[in-house]
Amino acid sequence: MRKFIYAVIAFCGLMFFAAYAQAADPVAAGVQKRYRDMQSMRAEFVQVLEHQESGSREERKGVFSFAKPMKIRWETLSPVPELLLVTPDAVWNAFPDEDMAYKYPADLSGEAGAVARVITGQSDLEKDFAIENKGTENGVATLLLYPHNPTASMTEAELGVDTKTGVINRITVVDFYNNRNIITFTSQAVDPKLDEALFTFTPPKGMKVEDRTE
Repeated sequence: MRKFIYAVIAFCGLMFFAAYAQAADPVAAGVQKRYRDMQSMRAEFVQVLEHQESGSREERKGVFSFAKPMKIRWETLSPVPELLLVTPDAVWNAFPDEDMAYKYPADLSGEAGAVARVITGQSDLEKDFAIENKGTENGVATLLLYPHNPTASMTEAELGVDTKTGVINRITVVDFYNNRNIITFTSQAVDPKLDEALFTFTPPKGMKVEDRTE
């Protein structure tokens, strides 16, 4: 379960790496310009989880909302409802169909390493990653990121960047076992006004809560 949480934090961190990076690569610099002043985002996503050993492939669809400095709502709508909520106070992972929720300490997000430092504004892109520009095709540039301090949850990442808008529309994260988490974003809204209620969670009556903050 924690691997999924780390993956989502990694995705969000990579989405917003440019706000604090001093990027030399022109594509990365263009993304930086786009995201520097961005305070929030909302998008629909399609997530594909590819498991190297079993060859299995799972597809999920949902809605993603983000607000700086560290508020993330990752809501999977299909095939099975699931909510991941990251706030400065706690990390929640809820499964409505199972009437089950897990509460983790807020510093769980810090275990994601370099990408967590990026998302909280404590990182320099070129300090944490080696960057390789793989070129542009059909208006989408591909950047490969290799963390200088790889973790089990991320050994490399790939960003797809719309060269006209500077918006990241595709992210792939590869873990130590060569499993791939691929996310494609659509209907992206930059700096939307997001209701604060999106980033709060109160377990509904009857839902069991396993508190892992202690």
